[in-house]
Amino acid sequence: MIPIQLTDILARLDHISEVWRSDTATEQRTDLAELEVLLGRLDHTEPETAGEAERIDELRGRIEILMDEIEISLGIEPPAFFSPEDLDTGP
Repeated sequence: MIPIQLTDILARLDHISEVWRSDTATEQRTDLAELEVLLGRLDHTEPETAGEAERIDELRGRIEILMDEIEISLGIEPPAFFSPEDLDTGP
């Protein structure tokens, strides 16, 4: 069974996932800070089973992806895509 802490983390993650796009930039920065705290909580969670370890890894991945999306939206990080036009094809 997943400890209540993981359930709480999942609930917060789901909530932020649903609302961040309609948040102001200030609220999005607050969301980022909260996601950072959630990552810290995951780092201090000791899994009791292999299933819990997988769940922690899954949550960590979801949080990191959401953080990247919010950062890109705020202009904090450049988009993580590559275009052939990015190559220097000069003489």
